[in-house]
Amino acid sequence: MNMPSSGWPSVTPSVLPLSWGEDQERFPSDWDLVLGADIVYHAETYPLLLETLVHLCKDGAVAYLSSKMRGEHGTPGFYRDTLPQRFHVELVNRDPSQNINIYRAILREKQGQ
Repeated sequence: MNMPSSGWPSVTPSVLPLSWGEDQERFPSDWDLVLGADIVYHAETYPLLLETLVHLCKDGAVAYLSSKMRGEHGTPGFYRDTLPQRFHVELVNRDPSQNINIYRAILREKQGQ
């Protein structure tokens, strides 16, 4: 949701489904902030999730992504190998008792630009 600095928007926020790599073009790219919680599950969908995050963040958004670090789903590999292909990634918080990490991700500029 984009929110003006003057306060809560006059339009009611909405929540819409988004399928990784399929319908992200229905959504704008002019976000300031993208939040994702517990969205990293299946390794076969990681390229689609990456494509979707690139679309949502391409106008300068900062993404904060929170995940339970499930080894059986390859979650650590998404943050170590997949996300850094297109984003600068920083671990900003870790809760070892719950095995949950929060990352900040900022889209890298394409090479040659």
